[in-house]
Amino acid sequence: MKTIYLRSLIFLLLFLFLTTQAWTANVLNSDSDFSVKIAVTINGDDHIMGKLEYSNQSPQYPLQLVTFNPVGGLIQVEPYLFKIIERTIISKNVHRIKCTSINDKYGAGSLLVGTIDFQDELKPKVRLVNEGGYTYLGNLTEKGKEIHKKYIPNIWLGH
Repeated sequence: MKTIYLRSLIFLLLFLFLTTQAWTANVLNSDSDFSVKIAVTINGDDHIMGKLEYSNQSPQYPLQLVTFNPVGGLIQVEPYLFKIIERTIISKNVHRIKCTSINDKYGAGSLLVGTIDFQDELKPKVRLVNEGGYTYLGNLTEKGKEIHKKYIPNIWLGH
């Protein structure tokens, strides 16, 4: 009889220990602590691909972009930093942001507005539009994925 109680107690403690670990993981994956990498296309051009990192962790700039542009058989790589002016949490893991580019030599200082939706971690969505209403950043399209596989297959752009 004592062995049944002892086994039940051990099972209960093990169960509580495992559920506590799962709860902790969910807390870390909330709006208070996040980091998501998203494969994007820039200016609706499927040839210009990028890796967007959105995070509230240690980097000074929480929104960073690296672009990959195949030109004449060579890949041109350019990094971009964005300063977030305003961030509104619409719902859990859906953020509306207003940001400006810090080092974009083509449109430095232009204001970008849009949403980053990372509720589904495997299929995050991003859409940032510029002041003219044109999509500056969007999710990588199927054609963009084909170009990615052709020119830079060894580089992971994100989900």
